Amino acid sequence: MNTISRALTATALVAAGALALSSCAGGPAAEGGDSTTMTVVSYGGPYQEAQSSAFFAPFSEESGIEVVEDSPTDYAQLRSMVESERPAWDLVLVANDFGTTADADYLEPIDYEVVDADQLIDGAAQEYRVAADVEATVLAYRTDEYASAPSSWEDLFDTEKFPGKRMFNKLVSGGVLEAALLADGVAPEDLFPLDVDRALKKLDTIKDDIVWWETSAQSQQLLASGEASMGLAWVGRAVDAGKEAPVGISWDSWLQVDAYWVIPKGAPNAANAQRALGFLLQEDPQLAFAKLSDYGPVNAAAAENPEVQENANRPTNHLDTQVPIDDEWWGEHQEETDRKFQEWLLS
Repeated sequence: MNTISRALTATALVAAGALALSSCAGGPAAEGGDSTTMTVVSYGGPYQEAQSSAFFAPFSEESGIEVVEDSPTDYAQLRSMVESERPAWDLVLVANDFGTTADADYLEPIDYEVVDADQLIDGAAQEYRVAADVEATVLAYRTDEYASAPSSWEDLFDTEKFPGKRMFNKLVSGGVLEAALLADGVAPEDLFPLDVDRALKKLDTIKDDIVWWETSAQSQQLLASGEASMGLAWVGRAVDAGKEAPVGISWDSWLQVDAYWVIPKGAPNAANAQRALGFLLQEDPQLAFAKLSDYGPVNAAAAENPEVQENANRPTNHLDTQVPIDDEWWGEHQEETDRKFQEWLLS
């Protein structure tokens, strides 16, 4: 993730804010809510600082709504708040493993009378969530260890041609099963429903060479230190590792990972949250955020901006090689799949 180096100019702020308010004007807060505030929860760190600069501060300035920020996102806490009918959060950033119809009981539908779905890239507008940015799980590797760069999922599993430790996210839905199946010859369009047993059998072939990471910071460190020669990493961490050490990224094929905004069911200021979404998904705020990060904007016009497209490691510049992930399938099958995965880890 890039550190914050730039923010919207005053002109862009005014223009973006004015446009947002003209399209979203008049939306009162949810009944019983405080019409002048809302609470947003995100991931913290430089990522949330970039969101604050590009989204929250200008929205607050132009709308008069105070944005109170919190972190980190916690699914269990969100569910507990909703179940107790005392949600304290209004807008929450989640990963691709939350917000599908499997979580419908905990979420308000996105109001596409307020949020303009037509301005977004394909797939961004969903019933209970709307995409925040386009991220990626990529094949990252040490460029100093190989004469030729690994470029395929088969290369990831070929420890003879490409020796060294492999790293994977220990979260079952973090891409390890998809990578194994792709390496075993499954076509991207045939990935789902996942053949979990086949994936684990493929992972058996390199099990002794795997180093697991549980936080994105660990993945960056594994690459930067050389403890792992290649493996799966979130693109922001792979880029940051490349600032410390000779690390490359293959864009020949990569796994879809997006962030999404959701509104907890019964949020006290749900209308303000919808109104904020109407603002931050517009071109100017999305462009401002893209300038502060390596992630792709979900506003189609912002994604096509020449300044955005010049970044070789921005996911939206490689959508033609993206491997889609079926989040609905994961929403229905994560628990049983994780049980199999944990048994395999212990075997």
